[in-house]
Amino acid sequence: MARKRRIAATLAAASLLATAATILGSGTASAATSFHTVCRHLTSPSEWEAIAYDQDNHYVGLALFDQDPYGGNPGDALYATDSYADGWGVVAHLSTGRTASTLGHSAGYTAGPVTGDLPEGNHYTIWVEMEKDGIWISLPSCDAYS
Repeated sequence: MARKRRIAATLAAASLLATAATILGSGTASAATSFHTVCRHLTSPSEWEAIAYDQDNHYVGLALFDQDPYGGNPGDALYATDSYADGWGVVAHLSTGRTASTLGHSAGYTAGPVTGDLPEGNHYTIWVEMEKDGIWISLPSCDAYS
């Protein structure tokens, strides 16, 4: 009889530990990193930016589209910047299919320019995609014009 009580107590303790692990483990999902985008247009030079911030409002990177050439930089150029040492890489996308990526580089790196002539006056979108350990998070897009 004492043996049955020990087995029952052991099973109850194991069940309690499994339940606690499930509850505590699910708490990490709510603490997952989230990002948001701020769209900005600078008129001199004419640049369109999709700026990424994390849930703590740290500036983590951006997608930048230069509409026109200036100071030796080409026009219709896409850049990606990773500005925060959090382990996340930044991929900048232009709706034409053009991409610039900081993946494999340390924070502080800017990829680009990725260029190619685009027709003047057309509407495009740019957006940031974040990657870390095989997890991809695509952020909302911003308007850009050539």
